[in-house]
Amino acid sequence: MKSSNEFQLTQEDKDRYEKRISKIDLNDIPMVLKEIPLKIEKLVSHPLLLDYQIILVTDISKLVNILRDLPELSHDLQKRIVFALEYFLEEYDEIPDNSPQIGLLDDYVLVRWVVDDIISDYSELFEA
Repeated sequence: MKSSNEFQLTQEDKDRYEKRISKIDLNDIPMVLKEIPLKIEKLVSHPLLLDYQIILVTDISKLVNILRDLPELSHDLQKRIVFALEYFLEEYDEIPDNSPQIGLLDDYVLVRWVVDDIISDYSELFEA
């Protein structure tokens, strides 16, 4: 099996996700912020997390903190974050989350894409 850093989004994937990002409803933020801790708790309750899953939890936590603590963010940036968080919450996305060892790999790749995009423009949000 490929390591998690060998999986990447194609330009076609990115274009498709950009369309979904543009349609994000920022009124979903309270629901997302309420549901994320439950999914993280469920994930970290497993005794043997894979390396990519640990990175995913860390990235999701950072995105939640940015969204919660910085309400003055641009709508575009908020939509990108909400999209990544909503994708993480989806149980039956491109790779169903209950698929052993790889179920969260698509979540990891997508969230990492959003995080890397944000870091390239707003690195100060990920400091500390």
